[in-house]
Amino acid sequence: MSFLPIFLINLDRSRHRLEDVDKSMKQLGLDYERVPAIDGRVISTSDINAVYSHKLNSERYNYDLTQGEIACYMSHRKAWQKLLDSDHQAAIILEDDIVLSPAFAHLHHATAEIENSAYSEWDIIKLAQPFKPKESRQLEAIGDFQLVDYIKPPMGACGYLISRKGAKKMLSRTPFFRPVDVDMQWQWETGAHVLGLLPYTVDNSHTHESDIFSVANRHDVSRRGWVRLREQWRFFWQNRRYHKNREGS
Repeated sequence: MSFLPIFLINLDRSRHRLEDVDKSMKQLGLDYERVPAIDGRVISTSDINAVYSHKLNSERYNYDLTQGEIACYMSHRKAWQKLLDSDHQAAIILEDDIVLSPAFAHLHHATAEIENSAYSEWDIIKLAQPFKPKESRQLEAIGDFQLVDYIKPPMGACGYLISRKGAKKMLSRTPFFRPVDVDMQWQWETGAHVLGLLPYTVDNSHTHESDIFSVANRHDVSRRGWVRLREQWRFFWQNRRYHKNREGS
């Protein structure tokens, strides 16, 4: 894989974020393509209803997604479709509130090595773990990196690799009813298995106001505690079964 496109999701009104990432990309000698993000402030009800289920959300998730969270998921879907509309076999998807390590520039070579490994049929590979660390186990050394699997994939979608196969699986997730990074954890539902590449080369910058929170603060939304408990229990048993089946296959 000689060239790995980098798709950067960025709102039209977030020029300051674009300038920061552009500077980092130039320092690393990398090109990227901007994907105009869906703006939760102006998104129409019909556009939301075409891909998002309020009914499933109320039944299966512990709070109503804000329009910012829905727009975020739709923006990632836009990036996945952009990959499928291209001739590329995989892409790096980035959000715009990020910092990149120098090793980020070597991901093209690492991906080529993965294609020649026992894990060539991958779906999603996390490049970041911006929140609570998750347990992982090493699968294979990939140059200076380690390809890992997770008991439970980490939260956050600020940086990851996705293959054409993975993009197709995630796009078939219609309607969605959880945030995009949470949906990636429910691997048996999406069909897209999530691996990781350590050390992580992407992190949240934590220097900009959240574009999601600028639309509506998810912490202000009323919670469905009983749904949360039921879904945590469901996740525990289905996740356990999922990994047991993978180990046996």
